[in-house]
Amino acid sequence: MHLDKQSTLEKDMTYVETRNWMSALDHQLTLDQISLPGTHDSGTQKAPAGPARTQNFGIYTQLNNGIRFLDIRVKANDSKLDPLSIFHGIVNCDISFADVLDDCQQFLSENPTETIVMLMNAATGNGNDIQVKFDEYIAQKKYQHLFYLGSRMPTLTAVQSKIVLLRRFPGNMGIDLSKGWKKNKTFTLTTPENQVFAIEDQYQEHDTRKKMAAVQASIDSAIAAPDDGVMHLTYNSISFSLLGHTPYQYAWGGGIGKISPKMNPGLAEFLRGKKKGNRFGIVVLDFYNNELGHIDNSVTELVISTNPGVALNNNANERDPIVNHKDHSYI
Repeated sequence: MHLDKQSTLEKDMTYVETRNWMSALDHQLTLDQISLPGTHDSGTQKAPAGPARTQNFGIYTQLNNGIRFLDIRVKANDSKLDPLSIFHGIVNCDISFADVLDDCQQFLSENPTETIVMLMNAATGNGNDIQVKFDEYIAQKKYQHLFYLGSRMPTLTAVQSKIVLLRRFPGNMGIDLSKGWKKNKTFTLTTPENQVFAIEDQYQEHDTRKKMAAVQASIDSAIAAPDDGVMHLTYNSISFSLLGHTPYQYAWGGGIGKISPKMNPGLAEFLRGKKKGNRFGIVVLDFYNNELGHIDNSVTELVISTNPGVALNNNANERDPIVNHKDHSYI
């Protein structure tokens, strides 16, 4: 009996939870060949509600909910053991880089099949001091083996239980994205090691119809050429508008004036129309699963579930509980 591609995909599925979904993947794949849900300005859960906060959950909970790409913005401080703080622009987010690493380390120790991709950037300035500060972390025994610091896209086998560093600050470790990142554009960036990134980051496009079109075009580009060797990175996030809308309102609605489409429900509707097995690349979200206190992990689960071989158990969020109320902030 002939089996079409869709039937074969369904037959070969492994049922997993959001905390360990990468265990179902072919670990000979490279990171650019799979679909990863991510968070934009991942460390902002404790920031004041409004323009600076883009997440309602802490890092550990994000990872348990299936997030595998973290966008970490740092600023140097005077501490010797913990010399980087998490900022969103000029806003101190009240957590340190060690807090982020400890959450990642705990999660990876509990789920050794998983990999985290971390894009690090200076919150302000040129970031010339960030590499020196970063070196102080990996010199500490507990973090010595936490990172993959190679300059090429690895296979999953090579990076199980590790954080893959993507670097936007000057330095000599990790995958180098420090030159060529364009402001508020869709663009292509090639690293010194000839690793190509296709990036949609139109964060100041406050017309959500135009922003959604850019997001859809970016994901469709990733789907069209699944073996192109390019890492596709799509930001579904929009920055604060002087007209009064916050990142949360762009994601889920609210505020003065109607937002249509809302970015997260609009993206979910778009992804539901795609076939199982399509590669989306990295899809980066604000407030990835929270609408006024109601848990809605649909966008994250849609990105995860498109990976060949992966099927999430029903009620996955109930099995991956919000860890505690301290790791959660409501708008």
